[in-house]
Amino acid sequence: MLYYVVLVIGVAVSFVFCYQRRLGFSLKNLIFKTVSSLCFLLTAVFALINNPLAHTYGSLIIMGGALGLVGDMLLDLKGVYKNDERVYLNGGFVFFLVGHIFYSGAVIYNLKLKWWIVLCGALVSAVIGVVTVLSAKLMKVEYGSYKLIVAFYVAFLSMTMVMSIAAMLVSHFEKSFIIMTVGSVLFLLSDAVLSNTYFGKDKDKKHHLFINHFLYYAAQYLIASSVLFIK
Repeated sequence: MLYYVVLVIGVAVSFVFCYQRRLGFSLKNLIFKTVSSLCFLLTAVFALINNPLAHTYGSLIIMGGALGLVGDMLLDLKGVYKNDERVYLNGGFVFFLVGHIFYSGAVIYNLKLKWWIVLCGALVSAVIGVVTVLSAKLMKVEYGSYKLIVAFYVAFLSMTMVMSIAAMLVSHFEKSFIIMTVGSVLFLLSDAVLSNTYFGKDKDKKHHLFINHFLYYAAQYLIASSVLFIK
């Protein structure tokens, strides 16, 4: 199936990019990163083609991935054009935040999760967002004027994970939601590393950059692949 061809090629391209990304920001790496992100988006597209039963879930995942692709570009532009760093970083936060609304929405809609489960998930996610900002000193990071956007972003990021876990339990560990849960957890871990890279001290070494992007692409490919197994 074309899905597997695209997946294998995409994973290979993304792994090479993760290695190259250790060398820092550049227009060359920006293009390479865009291609890598396009590959996980195409993985979701071909997964949907192979599993048309997932039409709504797959469409929402594709939209989330497309927003993530734009977010990826903005975050690298932040490093290339440092004079406009704030604009690109805020833009990246917003695009990824909205992307996670689509990811969460896909999970909620597919299983028609009960309102109280969604509400509890939203409350837990909001707490995680607030706690993240309040524990900045403990984590040895300084968010500065980005505190508000970080709190909101972490809350929506956490919502994807919390809803995926809820879906996994409600569906009695259906394969698609196990994959989605693992992907969402890796996404959270990736952003934890990224947070230290952006807002911490001495946390932007080559291995930090590699780990961040390795976890990120692993997360996006898993989320994209979950479309194939939706029933």
